[in-house]
Amino acid sequence: NRFLLRLVTTTMMFNSRTLLIAAISFLALSGTSGQQYDYEQDYGQDYTQDSLYHDYAMKQQEKQVGNAPFGWGKVLIGTGVGWMLGGKIHAQRKEKKLNAKHKEEQKALYTQYYNDVYTLQQQNAELAQALEQLGVRVQ
Repeated sequence: NRFLLRLVTTTMMFNSRTLLIAAISFLALSGTSGQQYDYEQDYGQDYTQDSLYHDYAMKQQEKQVGNAPFGWGKVLIGTGVGWMLGGKIHAQRKEKKLNAKHKEEQKALYTQYYNDVYTLQQQNAELAQALEQLGVRVQ
């Protein structure tokens, strides 16, 4: 600002155009310092006694610091639920495998039973035929 003012005063040509450019430059440069306003100076002093929000913010921060985002209760509940679900899933898989195994064993047992009954019936028929050849009556 001082540079422009000195420039204008030292110059001998004071025509209207040079004076107009100097005035506009001076106003433009001096206007920027008026825009910087210190709000803290005016408003900060009026509310020094009002600390309600500050107290609220401090309590909220203490709550967040005091409590972990996932407490032990949530961890234990999650572990228990996961354990139960995992146990159920693994038990169902094991049940399917055991049912298939027992079904095969049962099928083999029934097949063996039917074969044994069939062979016993054949042996009984052969023995009855042999006894009839000997002349013994079989009831």
